[in-house]
Amino acid sequence: MVRVKSVLSTLTLCVALIGYLPLAPYLDPLATWCFPAGLVAAWYQQRSGRTLSGRILTPASILLFLYYASGMNRDNLLSVTANLLVMFLSVRLVGEKSGRNYLQIFALALFCLAASSLYNLSALFLVYLLALLLLLAVSLVVLTFHAHDADLALEHPQLKKVLGVAGLMPVAALPILLVLFVILPRTQFPLWDFLNRGGGNRAGFSDKVKPGAAASVTEVKAVVLRASSPKVPENRLYWRGIVLNALEGNAWVRVPGPQERSMVPGSAEQVRQEIYPEPSNSPYLVALNIPRQISGLRSVNEADVVFKARAPLDKRVKYEAVSTLSDLVRVNGGIDRDFYLGVPAQVSPRMREAARQLSQSGRSDADKLRLLERFVRSQRISYATSGLPVGNDALDDFLFGKKRGSCEFFASSSAILLRLAGVPARLVGGYRGGNYNQMGGYYQVTEDMAHVWVEAYLDGRGWVTVDPTAWSIGFGRQAALGDTLRMYADALGFYWNKAVISYDLDKQISLVRKAGGAVRQLHLPAFSLKGTLVGLSWLLPLGAAVLWYLGRSVSREERLLRRFLRAVARRYPTLTVERSGLFDLAQRTGDPQVREFAIIYGSALYGDRRLQPVELENLKRLVRGINQHHP
Repeated sequence: MVRVKSVLSTLTLCVALIGYLPLAPYLDPLATWCFPAGLVAAWYQQRSGRTLSGRILTPASILLFLYYASGMNRDNLLSVTANLLVMFLSVRLVGEKSGRNYLQIFALALFCLAASSLYNLSALFLVYLLALLLLLAVSLVVLTFHAHDADLALEHPQLKKVLGVAGLMPVAALPILLVLFVILPRTQFPLWDFLNRGGGNRAGFSDKVKPGAAASVTEVKAVVLRASSPKVPENRLYWRGIVLNALEGNAWVRVPGPQERSMVPGSAEQVRQEIYPEPSNSPYLVALNIPRQISGLRSVNEADVVFKARAPLDKRVKYEAVSTLSDLVRVNGGIDRDFYLGVPAQVSPRMREAARQLSQSGRSDADKLRLLERFVRSQRISYATSGLPVGNDALDDFLFGKKRGSCEFFASSSAILLRLAGVPARLVGGYRGGNYNQMGGYYQVTEDMAHVWVEAYLDGRGWVTVDPTAWSIGFGRQAALGDTLRMYADALGFYWNKAVISYDLDKQISLVRKAGGAVRQLHLPAFSLKGTLVGLSWLLPLGAAVLWYLGRSVSREERLLRRFLRAVARRYPTLTVERSGLFDLAQRTGDPQVREFAIIYGSALYGDRRLQPVELENLKRLVRGINQHHP
């Protein structure tokens, strides 16, 4: 026997835990540790039968509310609310347990889960939601038994049946949830957006590059974007985001440049992409180099082939891009060379000497570019993200001293050397590489793939892509252990974002319009005997399958009993068979066959066992005998 109170207490602890877990990463230390303490205390109380009095918990709840409310303002409203919910849930767990108290715990757990969705609405939220709904449905059913009799105890088979039926309730509601998901209206913006503008992840590239500002670069593997596209060659995986065209001191920045008539050659291979960026404060639309067209968002195509959205991408969006896998941007009418030849006020003598040799030895800009590659390779510089040169002479130390650096050092030093040698140059920021998910057919780009390269202007050709980091020693990314498993997990999150998070009001309106168009084009077919027969050929097997399934849901004992009652009703039409018990029928009919059936069937029924094969055969024989002697 299992006490219903013990089952309800265990289910309540599980409900509270699921409500807390998705919110835990965003809580302050007090709330983070208060809940586990409350959970352990509640478990101990369940074992010992003791609880804390409301005279203690009510003042404690008031003090907690005053403590958090005193620091509440517009900027931390969500944080204070989340902490208060968890604290109230912890307090309620260690208090007295009545029907109302259990319902309060269930409501607080549900509110905690809802609050976590304001921080992060990933695919894991769906797992928590389904688990919580399942536990709540079961807990409410058990709570009804507890409300009827707090000391009620059930046998294991009875408890198993109760829990099984209760667990089917949320499963049966899933079709309704899907219908509501499609038709219910929703906002175009995140619910918390009006109080938490710009709260997304930062972009993987910056609008400023300043080598020497830090001795190390932190590699963050957070996802920046996912792009559905065919697989492209590894050497073409450059994702263009921003062009840095000027120097402010030792930092590369983007300033309004001269107007140019840039053209992306259409002769190279073109690739279409559906790009799903993670929310960020950046307005730049990233696409494979070199993007020709971007649609799906209001954007501006600037003169240097940089696409910029009208507003920061601080919510989940999708846009389409068409890119030419090329390393060239043509410019009709040439460029403003003076603009792209500016250099820092302070350049080390060794860098000036290296640039002078490039200028003297190279007859053309293309020659100077080849000599630059030879020079950088000859320096035997290692690619590194730690132990980097720092200070105002960081580039000089990078080329001639430490000889180690990140992509920012390679690109910055190469662009400055080119400019000193008379070759117009600029930096391009974006990403290099991508993990191709074979399961989902998309690229996953992470922040640690942030990259900077160079575009050099060659007369007669245009802006040519040059990646000086490829001239280093040790540049490249090795596949990590567990990448495959991570790709499968990421595919789940990708389809969650694609099908659920990005499903907004525009898509709902589009779906309704398509459905309306399909209805208007629908024509009822003329009656056809052949078509009717074909339809029946499908419906009849389907109906037979349904009847077979319904028949299987009835046990063989129940089917045999129904046959017996029909046979007795035919033999004794004046009796009310359906409302009579077996032994009552045997006494009223005085029929030895009816009496023998009642004895055999009743011995199995009241012995809580199934009929044996021999007993089944005897009962079938008796039913046949009763049928043979009906008037």
